[in-house]
Amino acid sequence: MRIRVSVPASAGNTGSAFDSLGIAYGLSNEVIVDTEAPGRLDVEGEGADLLKKGEPNLVQQAMERFVQATGKKLPPAGLTLVNRIPFGRGLGSSAAAIVGGLVAADALAETGLSRLKLLQLALPMEGHPDNVAPALYGGAVLTVLDEGRVDGPLTVVPFTAPSDWRAVLYVPDLIIPTKQARAILPKEVPRADAVFNHSRVGLLVAALTQHRPDLLRVAMQDRLHQPYRAKLMPEMEALIAAGLEAGAWGSCLSGAGSAILAISSKAKADEVSAALTRKAQALKLAGRSLILEIPSSGAKVLPA
Repeated sequence: MRIRVSVPASAGNTGSAFDSLGIAYGLSNEVIVDTEAPGRLDVEGEGADLLKKGEPNLVQQAMERFVQATGKKLPPAGLTLVNRIPFGRGLGSSAAAIVGGLVAADALAETGLSRLKLLQLALPMEGHPDNVAPALYGGAVLTVLDEGRVDGPLTVVPFTAPSDWRAVLYVPDLIIPTKQARAILPKEVPRADAVFNHSRVGLLVAALTQHRPDLLRVAMQDRLHQPYRAKLMPEMEALIAAGLEAGAWGSCLSGAGSAILAISSKAKADEVSAALTRKAQALKLAGRSLILEIPSSGAKVLPA
């Protein structure tokens, strides 16, 4: 048996919605499971040199979690991981690996778990929902931990972005480890900053619900994490400004960084991309630009 799973990249936070609202990107990793090649592990593409063959990785760990949680036994199988999502750039590579492992295990066991159940299995591994939810559902997804715990009840609200919207990214060569990006955040924030953000999260939901791109400029502003993470990436504010000046509707740090996200129309995407590249070159920040759709579907099993 051969199973092939595709999982999109994602942005956490989407500016103001820290740890609660993410969007999917039209850039996918693949997990290929082959029961005719048990024990084999091949890694291709992004981060292949960072994953030591033979050691457990997030895909394997997610498959093991599936077995522990469901009691299902999986047949011995080999894995091929085709990685297109850069590591350590705020593009949801770890969420894609976790979701890919869970969806592959679900397909292999023929259990047919719901996306909500798969999300509940993924959350304790990822620690927060804003990447794993869009990786599973696609589009944009607001996820609320009803009791504030990753193992508690969830409220999940998916949104479908208009087909005209594009995610324009500048992806630096700079890797910012998630642990480092988390460690730099303060344990407490001023009340004014909390008010600043929660009002903008409401505006972000309105922009997604009503398909109002004109609201994104303000809705994607943030005071809870970006000002602190700018210490790890001083070029952040200049790149955000460059995207907005070129016609993007809104811009922010993609997840914990180092990638910068600008949301624009399809017609403006090339112009915004060029502006981000020019600014990065002026700042001597090596990297690359990507123009991606915001896919309406998340992880899926493809024809083998």
